[in-house]
Order: sequence, then structure tokens, then C-alpha cells
Amino acid sequence: MAYGSPLSLDEKDIFEYLRHILMHYRKTEPTQKEFQHLRDRYDAIGGSPLFSITEQIAAAVQETLDLESPGRFKVYMAMKHSPPLIEDVVRAISESGLTQAVAVALAPFRSRLSSDAYYEIVKQANDQLDHPLQWSYAGDWHLHPLFLELWSKSIEEALSKYDEAPMVIFTNHSLPARIQEWDDPYARQFEMTAQALAKMCGLTRWTSAFQSDGGGNQPWLGPRLLDVILEAKAAGTVTFLLAPIGFLMDHLEILYDLDVEGQAEAKKEGISLERTAMPNHHPLLVSLLADLIRDGSTDE
Repeated sequence: MAYGSPLSLDEKDIFEYLRHILMHYRKTEPTQKEFQHLRDRYDAIGGSPLFSITEQIAAAVQETLDLESPGRFKVYMAMKHSPPLIEDVVRAISESGLTQAVAVALAPFRSRLSSDAYYEIVKQANDQLDHPLQWSYAGDWHLHPLFLELWSKSIEEALSKYDEAPMVIFTNHSLPARIQEWDDPYARQFEMTAQALAKMCGLTRWTSAFQSDGGGNQPWLGPRLLDVILEAKAAGTVTFLLAPIGFLMDHLEILYDLDVEGQAEAKKEGISLERTAMPNHHPLLVSLLADLIRDGSTDE
């Protein structure tokens, strides 16, 4: 399960995607200003590849599972805010005659507002079925050996291009700061993963930051990426490598927030700002997801 994205750059697709998000969170229609802001961002990157990458991941996971256990698993793709919607896929699984299912959110750090929110939609949809499915849910995987290997390889490959090591900044999607009141594991798991990767890669200059907050009047998790960069620049650092370990694929928060907006800020500040490659449908990610599905399956 992934967050979703507009199916095309068509105005209707972008509007319906934004509408679904805003109706979910605040029960109001998008304003023209909000729509135009999102449309401009998607136009700047030529549209998001999230849907096609998720399709490739699902197909590769299916192939991996079939090699080991032909016919045992059927992989479905679902989105939180765009077709195929999670609730529709839950219904389709039930109508197919299956009785057991494993839910995996493509979100490495657990939170009530992140992965658990996907699973809550699954539970609510399942409760509406005449014949509810037996569900299991992926456990925590922020320190899974394959996840750490995947990111350590990406970081080391990026570092190999430098004559002098840059400051590495691990980034994650910010969430409303109120999650800290719930003893939510999101920020803690992010920091644990960053520490593990820094150790694996032998990093001596690294830090972590949050990006892509939603603005508005509420506080968000910090420190903010730009603030961290400017503080390091003031101390004499001008070369940075971003490792967006809170994300799994190229999409708006990577291709626009970092590659467009981030690069504009870097040029303005006179610094070098690069990032690692994203996992996308890397074989290690595919193997990790297959592991989570096998671990969650009760069909022996």
C-alpha cells in the first residue's frame, strides 16, 4: 500500500487526488489556490512516477514469491488517496474467494499517522464485508537487515563520487508534532535507522532532519532540513549529501521538494546539495517486502 498520486497531469486527476486527501483530513473541498499550488509542483516534475513504480514493486514481489511458493500468494496494489483505493482492494480480495491477507504499508517508520493509518483503513473496510478476511499486518522493519543493506549501498555509492566526504543528512517526512504526546515510535525509529546506517557506512559527519511538512498553524516535527543545512553552513560546511531514508521511491517529496526546491535553495546559498538514489524497485527492497509477507502469512 502506498500514499497515492494523480494518475496523470490532467486537471481532473490532480483535483480529485487533492480532494480525496483534504476530505479525509479536514472534510473540506480544495481551494483554487491549493489546487494550483499542487498542479504547479506536479507540472515542474512532469508528473509523479509513484504509481508506475509501485506497480513494478508489486509485480517483482509477486515474481519473487512465486519462485519459492508458486500459487500460494496473490499480490495486490492499493493506494490511500488514489485508485485503486485500499477499501476497494479489500473488497476485491474478499470477492476473489481468498480468506487470509497480509497488509504491508510502504512506510518504513511506524506511526498512528503513517503506516497505522493505512492499516486502520483496511480494518474499517474489512468490517464492512459480509465475510471478513483474516488479516495480519507487517511488523516493524526499520532495522531489517535488508533495509539497512539497501540504504547503506545507496549511501556508499553516492559517497564514492566525492573526493572529500560531505556532511550526510538523513531525512524523513515530517508529521504533526502532536504525535509526540502519544509516545509514537515514528521519530524514534527514524533516529535508530539513521544511527545504524551511520555506523555501517563509517560516517563521521552526519545528522538527521525532517522535510516536506504540511505547513499551516500546527507545529511539525523538526529540525527542518533547511534549518539544519543553514546551521551547518554557518559553521563552515558547504557540501551535503541527502539520504531520504523515510521514503522508498521517487515521487513529489523527492523530485520536487529536494530536486527542484532544494536545488534552488542550494544555488541561492552557494552550497553543493546532492542526494542518494531512491530504492524504487531495487531487488533488496523486493526481497524485504517478500520477507514481510511470508512472516505475516498464517497459511501453513
